[in-house]
Amino acid sequence: MEKKSIINNVSEFTFTSKEYVDFKKKIQKYLNPYQIKKIEKSLKLAQQAHKGQLRKTGEEYIFHPLSAASTLADFQLDHECLMAAILHDVIEDTEIEKENLKKTFGAKVSELVDGVSKLDKINFSTKEEADAANLRKMILAMSQDIRVILIKLADRKHNLETIEALKTEQRKKIGRETLDIFAPIALRLGIHSLNKELEDLSFRTVYPLRFKILQNEIIKSRGNRNELMEKIRNIIIKKLKDENLHTDVIAREKHVYGLYKKMKLKESKFSNINDLFGVRILTSSVDDCYRSLGVIHNLYTPIPGRFKDYIAIPKSNGYQSLHTSILGPHGLPIELQIRTNDMNILAESGIASHWFYKSKGISLKNYTKEQQWITNLLSIQRDSGNPKEYLQSIKADLHPGKVYVFTPKGNILELPKRSTIVDYAYAVHTDVGNKFTSARVDGKAVSPNTVLKNGQRVEIKIGNNNRPDPSWLSFVVTEKARHSIRVSLKLIKKNDAISLGKKLLNYSLSDFEIKLSDIPSKTLKLFLEEYSCNNINDLYAEIGLGNRIAKLVAMRLAPASPSQKTNPSGGIEIRGTEGLVVSYAKCCYPIPGDSIIGHISQDKGIVVHRQSCRGIKKIKKHDELLDLVWAKNIDDSFSACIKVEVENVRGVLAQISSQIAQNESNIESVTYDDTKESGHNIMVFVISVNNIKTLSSLINRLKKNKNVLNIERKKS
Repeated sequence: MEKKSIINNVSEFTFTSKEYVDFKKKIQKYLNPYQIKKIEKSLKLAQQAHKGQLRKTGEEYIFHPLSAASTLADFQLDHECLMAAILHDVIEDTEIEKENLKKTFGAKVSELVDGVSKLDKINFSTKEEADAANLRKMILAMSQDIRVILIKLADRKHNLETIEALKTEQRKKIGRETLDIFAPIALRLGIHSLNKELEDLSFRTVYPLRFKILQNEIIKSRGNRNELMEKIRNIIIKKLKDENLHTDVIAREKHVYGLYKKMKLKESKFSNINDLFGVRILTSSVDDCYRSLGVIHNLYTPIPGRFKDYIAIPKSNGYQSLHTSILGPHGLPIELQIRTNDMNILAESGIASHWFYKSKGISLKNYTKEQQWITNLLSIQRDSGNPKEYLQSIKADLHPGKVYVFTPKGNILELPKRSTIVDYAYAVHTDVGNKFTSARVDGKAVSPNTVLKNGQRVEIKIGNNNRPDPSWLSFVVTEKARHSIRVSLKLIKKNDAISLGKKLLNYSLSDFEIKLSDIPSKTLKLFLEEYSCNNINDLYAEIGLGNRIAKLVAMRLAPASPSQKTNPSGGIEIRGTEGLVVSYAKCCYPIPGDSIIGHISQDKGIVVHRQSCRGIKKIKKHDELLDLVWAKNIDDSFSACIKVEVENVRGVLAQISSQIAQNESNIESVTYDDTKESGHNIMVFVISVNNIKTLSSLINRLKKNKNVLNIERKKS
């Protein structure tokens, strides 16, 4: 009853504070009277709902949501977003429920408020779990309506502005979280002005002394250079006007945290930072941007290597501008940014400007780009591992440097620094990465782990039968590549496991002289339910992955008194093409031609050993041992290991390596041991061969080398 009475009586209250008067002046500039009236109604409800509640600063609670809404009004956000900002704490901190808001203000406002509320309503046993879960909720909410995160950013800004009332430990936690997650999200969404505010507020919170010292240094430096900067500004204005260029010229300075990051990056003192102040030139067209650049470079000497064209090649968040640095009067380095007025709105407001343009009937292209980024984050979270890994993945995605490369068609692709060929392939399309065969950079063939550099032209070749290599995970840097490889490998592994599991079960059932088709469907259905399998493929996968033993499953399925027989094939055939669910033991390195045996290992499936291997004799569960045979006409390479004892003479390693290569065998690894007692050297080679015949031929060739004293195959 109390909830309804508050909503029904909202018209009884009139808000007259200075904060609201300032807020109303902002919204009157771009909202109509009907929209303003709805905002006032939401404010009256929030004031009554929070009545009697005080923040730790001692002020009435209503000033917090009002401040958040006022921040969003600076970006001219729509009236529904401002209403949700005003109401964003009522579900969480008062007795009003979502349904009440929906009836009074509509579904969109109630969903926005609910989306923001959900971000803080969760408890976990560890900090990492809590941080990751809250981050997942936030990304999910962002995907449904990007305004949720805009409200959260405005909420965080006011919390940081009034954070002094909290304990030191809590203040620093909120500050670090903002620097790690929220400020980078604001930057990724292109809201540079809010990003800078969040960074400075967080920096002041986490490192108050450093912030104060740097702020004081900036103020001192500002006093010394204000007159000079104003002089430079006036010279630039006059020169541009003489060239009939109508521009706005604004002098600016670096924000405190931006300066701190630069000092850390360059390991430099404040006194060595010369480009503390800069100039921004705003024009009416792109053509005027480039004309203004020419005028500036004729007026002052440009600093080599400091020009960047973000108009031709925009940043991933849609940012566009020309950047250059010049040597001003007295050799003072000055940074210049040249952009159009529209580019400036996008640079300061980013995705928040979508609603500003929408109200004028203009479509904002990079709004779709940001939605794609959020969708990619969603796919990462669906297949991520533990919370720590997920947090690291998102932080890595939010803090990348950039490298720009060209596709064969001349399109520009932006990637994080240290990106490799495989990262590029997955950035083009998931299928291109999954089917990657080879690559060329600027016309030259390169390896998959080649790190890309700015301006390179990359061409990828694909094959329909190709699949991702697990080793790629050791060098890719983009989360999309890492995520796509893992998902694909899981799918490949399951498909391989199904194929192998089917073979293993049929082989085991043949011992009982029955086939799976002989099992009544009702019996099989009950059996699958007992083993928690939805279908027969799930059972095959369990067997193939080593989670179930085929022989035990066969015994369970077979009639009560089976008459066993010996399989005439002598064992399960191994071809070397079974994929990720068959591996070859590193203790004995089996190759075609060896007598082999296998055992079931969880996650690895079948592990193949030579029958003479001592390692296989240590396995006590004989039910897990499998009789294996090599298939005929295997056309694949396998790893083998040989131990070579040689005279300690110069160049002997090169001799042996050359002879191995002449035998058309690749060296995978070599270890070298100097035995001081005998004066001989022991070299252990792991090489790739086709079969035992190829290996025997190589051993016979090496025995003829006069420096080889003994050679043998590693047994175990």
